[in-house]
Amino acid sequence: MAPPATKKQKTEEVAKPAETKDVEVKAAEAEVKAPEVPKAVYKAPEPPKELEQDAPKASGPKVKDPVTFLTPDTTMNVMNSTGGNILMSLSDGGVRNLLAGARASVGLKSGRYMFEAKIMENMQRAEGAVKSVFKVGFSTAGSSLLMGDCETSVSFDSDGGFHHNKKRTAVGGRFGQGNVMAVLLNLEKGSPNANTVSLFKDGKRVCQPQALPESLVGKTLYPTLTYRNITAHVNFGPEPLAPLPFACTMVQEAAATNAAVTSYPAPKDGKYEVLFPVALPDEGGFDFVDMFKAKNPDYTELSDRMILEWSDKSGVARNKAVKSSNDKPEMEDLSVRRMLQTIASLQPRNFIVMEVRGNLTKELRSLALEPFFDVSFKKVAQVVLGEPSADFKKYTLNLVLKQKQADSDAQFRRQKAEEARKKMIEKRQKEQEKAKIKMEKEKKRKLEIMKKTAEKAKAAIEKAKAAKAAKAAGEEEKKDEEEEKEEEEEVEEEEEAEVEEPAAKEEQPPKVELTAEEKAMVFRKLATPDLTLYTLNTSFTQFSIPTKEEGFDEVRFEWSKDAKAAEYLKKWILNLKQSNRVEDLVPSAWFQAKWAAWQRALQTWNRKQADYKTKVAKKAAEKVAKASKKAALERAAALKAAAAAAKRAQAEKDGKEVEEEKEEPAMEVEEEVEEEVKLDFDGVDVFGTKEVDDIGDGMPLYKEFNHEDWTLMSLCFELHLLAHSFKKDCQDDERLGVTLEHLGFYYNKYYKKALVTRSFGAATSEELLSLAKDCVFANEDKVIEPMLDGEMEYPQVFVKIVEEARRHRALLVDVGDASAKLKIAPSMPSFGGQGAGVKGVIKGIGKSSFPVQGKGWKPSAGKGFRGGK
Repeated sequence: MAPPATKKQKTEEVAKPAETKDVEVKAAEAEVKAPEVPKAVYKAPEPPKELEQDAPKASGPKVKDPVTFLTPDTTMNVMNSTGGNILMSLSDGGVRNLLAGARASVGLKSGRYMFEAKIMENMQRAEGAVKSVFKVGFSTAGSSLLMGDCETSVSFDSDGGFHHNKKRTAVGGRFGQGNVMAVLLNLEKGSPNANTVSLFKDGKRVCQPQALPESLVGKTLYPTLTYRNITAHVNFGPEPLAPLPFACTMVQEAAATNAAVTSYPAPKDGKYEVLFPVALPDEGGFDFVDMFKAKNPDYTELSDRMILEWSDKSGVARNKAVKSSNDKPEMEDLSVRRMLQTIASLQPRNFIVMEVRGNLTKELRSLALEPFFDVSFKKVAQVVLGEPSADFKKYTLNLVLKQKQADSDAQFRRQKAEEARKKMIEKRQKEQEKAKIKMEKEKKRKLEIMKKTAEKAKAAIEKAKAAKAAKAAGEEEKKDEEEEKEEEEEVEEEEEAEVEEPAAKEEQPPKVELTAEEKAMVFRKLATPDLTLYTLNTSFTQFSIPTKEEGFDEVRFEWSKDAKAAEYLKKWILNLKQSNRVEDLVPSAWFQAKWAAWQRALQTWNRKQADYKTKVAKKAAEKVAKASKKAALERAAALKAAAAAAKRAQAEKDGKEVEEEKEEPAMEVEEEVEEEVKLDFDGVDVFGTKEVDDIGDGMPLYKEFNHEDWTLMSLCFELHLLAHSFKKDCQDDERLGVTLEHLGFYYNKYYKKALVTRSFGAATSEELLSLAKDCVFANEDKVIEPMLDGEMEYPQVFVKIVEEARRHRALLVDVGDASAKLKIAPSMPSFGGQGAGVKGVIKGIGKSSFPVQGKGWKPSAGKGFRGGK
């Protein structure tokens, strides 16, 4: 049985002083016996043991050719000394901002070898200028010469970083001008540092060996430099400038079995090729260039696309707006293009000049050929028109599949990220709910404890009272042993065991496949077109196939042969003529004369309508005035007669003699002219009238025209004149006319105002044309055709057409067809603006262009004129 709590407490209190005393005695003894310990001194950790061993003495054949930098394996801005492997870069204009890259001619497949590089001069001009860059490392054959932006290279930079596939890792060890940097590549099987690359500065290790990425293991790796505003000396051996702590063979002394030597075939006839691909816009031109370069890495691309990519890889800041075209992307600094065009003819290398519009246009081809006038270049036009080859189709489908897979992967990652986000939110909500429940339980538990405590206190008071009463009565208090043993029970809440959710397995993005439609694709559709729409529309009629007479040494037809390629181009141009708009169309003098005459006629008709309405109103007012005057005279005469009669009656009553009053001469009242016979306007034959200005009694045919009628008549004439003017001004029989798709564009070009179909109550161009269906119509090719002769002498026919349509609509409205009403916006002008080139022309145009007076016009048989609905 455990001792009571009170006894246990007393025992502990008695034991404490003894224990404390023993501890103090032992501590004092320890102070006497403990020897003095010297203070700890910080000691730097010893560097890791160097695992590289001295290289064994080489045996067997070595690399015979001197290690150097071949021109195709350098960027165009690299300047290499004729001896000593000293590298510089161009520093004029915008070219100084571009990175330069050079790859050695000998690559390493196995073994352990090194090369050295030393910064001779740093040419960074001033603070704030583009920073100088220097990277040393290894890359694979044919890969980018600008290391760090892809997975085909590894490199160390002068700021102590290690680069691979756009990732930089700080490894320490900065270096600068005067330092000798050695890069060691260890590909020895069985070596503790196998498949690693290391950096040494002035013979001392800078960092621990860096493991080669998996993408480079087993590949042949070539010494490579990437730099900007730097002059560097590169040493491939045989002897190092700064020996390492261990003997290491240099690249120049590499065993032939461990190395691969790059060589490029000598140009045929001693001439390097300059290739000009001739491809139609958005028909695989740039894909053909990429495929050709992959097969022929010794060709250097010359294009704005290449310059822009080079600038991006060099970290040159530019406007990241969406490219307007692949052929001519926006470039803020054109000095790079000029410099590269200048130095291209001075470098012994093969070029591929990619300009979509330039290579299709004769005049621009001549300009592109000028820099390569030297006989050391063979100028070749590579025509890629027609049905593509099988290998190109396969290449295209691979690109489409790759892009589709990339889009699918991105969508998959976004979806998973969204699911993870929702799951996290749900988890937080559950945790908040659990915390809330736990808090409520804790609150409830505390309330129960307080309640029990209060009950116990109350019971204790009652017990004390009972004990006191019993004592007063002389009774002995009974002790309850169970109460003495009773201990307070604490309410413990059992925590619910949280069930951890199993970690979700990392899902791989689904593999996509091409649809039947995608497999049938010949040319892939890029997000950015090869040419802007304006450039295409203003230049495609000048496209042609190159000939030797232009200065080419050879014209090659890659896909279709010459005759088929020419036919393909002809059909392509014809198709664009019938579908694309004429951007540089200029309204002719014929249009200006017709439009000015129409403006003058409208002004005349508006004035005459106003004059007629004023005349009618004046006549009506005069008639009302006459009637009022006559009625006033009649009332005055009646009053006078009544007064005279009353006077006579009074005189007779009074017996007086009535004097005869002299009759005053009556006021003359204008004799009423016999009312003229009114003209039955509604009965007038609209197309039988000779003059629209006076169909009788000076009444114009357009007397009932309101804002909607004038606007509709202007629209009819404008569409009629536009259809005729386009064919005259275009001067191309292969262009069928104004299409509905481009109606708004040509309307604005001719009349200098926007054509807003909604303002006419129409939702589409087809509905708009239906309002003027008696003047123009759209044929089966969606081309607007005029129904009236363009050289008609009189414009009065448009008044008659609109008046006939107005009467027809009025009849429909009278019978309850509210849809017949025109829905032209009140804000629309009653008749058009000045139009193209009309300002200042109206005064100078004679009346013969569109005389308002003259013989009428009658519709041809079988054609009604019911404009509008």
